[in-house]
Amino acid sequence: MTTTAETEAQAPRKRRRPLRAILISLAVVLVLALGALGGAGWYFSGEVIDVDHSASDYDVTVEAVDGTTVTLPRGKHTEKPGTWGLSWDGGQAIVGDIVESGEDTVTRALDRVIYGDLAAGTRVRVDTYAYRDDPSAALGLEYTTVDIPTELGDMPAWRLPGDEATWVVTVHGRNASPAETLRGIEVYQDLGYPVLAVTYRNDEGAPDAPNGKHSLGEYESDDVLAAIDYALANGAEDVILHGWSMGGAIAATAARKIEDPALIRGIVLDSPVMDWNSTLDMQAEDRNVIAPITWAAKRIVEWRADLDLDGLDQRNFTDEFDMPMLLFVDTADETVDHTATLDFAEGLPADRTTVVTTASGHTAAWNEDPAAYAAALEAYLSGL
Repeated sequence: MTTTAETEAQAPRKRRRPLRAILISLAVVLVLALGALGGAGWYFSGEVIDVDHSASDYDVTVEAVDGTTVTLPRGKHTEKPGTWGLSWDGGQAIVGDIVESGEDTVTRALDRVIYGDLAAGTRVRVDTYAYRDDPSAALGLEYTTVDIPTELGDMPAWRLPGDEATWVVTVHGRNASPAETLRGIEVYQDLGYPVLAVTYRNDEGAPDAPNGKHSLGEYESDDVLAAIDYALANGAEDVILHGWSMGGAIAATAARKIEDPALIRGIVLDSPVMDWNSTLDMQAEDRNVIAPITWAAKRIVEWRADLDLDGLDQRNFTDEFDMPMLLFVDTADETVDHTATLDFAEGLPADRTTVVTTASGHTAAWNEDPAAYAAALEAYLSGL
């Protein structure tokens, strides 16, 4: 028989059991939520720092071709104005303005077939790079492949001759190749500048980074510094750095690290990543990624790649850039936050900074108007 005193003594324990169960449940939910947050953040971080050199699909079928035009299905990429590459398995061409537009098709000027056979039914892709392969195959330019000694081993680079004492070091973007820089190389070669089109860690044919990940410019910049040393050891008096996309972040970071900034005569940046924080925010928003996952992804990026994203926000270091700068900023850029580049330009000396704006997409300033791009570059170079 249970006494009243025993019943009263047991009551608190009975009341505590539901509370304990609730706390355990909350703890489980919290652990699961944090796990989900960390898992999503890990995945998103991989989208940023994982190396991926897989080729894009040939996703367009040619409708018709004659000697001067090519007809393609109407789409986001095929109807863009300007000059673009047309790539297919075993071939490359350059297409220009739209000369006729139908309900379902666009007919563009076929400026030239660089190599290969282009015919109706060929599967192709529209290429921002415009040119593929090497300087000789794409542009008929003389070049040699040289090895740049770095702390990780030799990095291959294209070396193109020229008469100027200033060399140009071109730096391509993330998961790309030196072929991305051929649009600029063409202009520099016409003006007589020697060019060194470099690779950096994790590129095809180059040594891997110790962790096998991109570092968004933090450590790739060391490979560009090694390329500058190579240029100086082989006759250059100074260099111009020209970077596209992440190559812009790499070039800017190299300029901040170099012991003698006077060795960098000028910097040209094309759709550069001047701030990874705002760029990742923009990309996350475009993918409907919620803010906590974005925050977690940034922290995981910093940990996995051993870097500080704030240290790669070039707007924090504008006083370290004394050399003349030319910035190609595309206001229709859906890959990089272009407003960070405009903010960066605002912090630079106005008399040593030139900003050219376009609206054709990421690294597409040349594609919008090749002649205007060349003229802007030539005017900048003549003022150095």
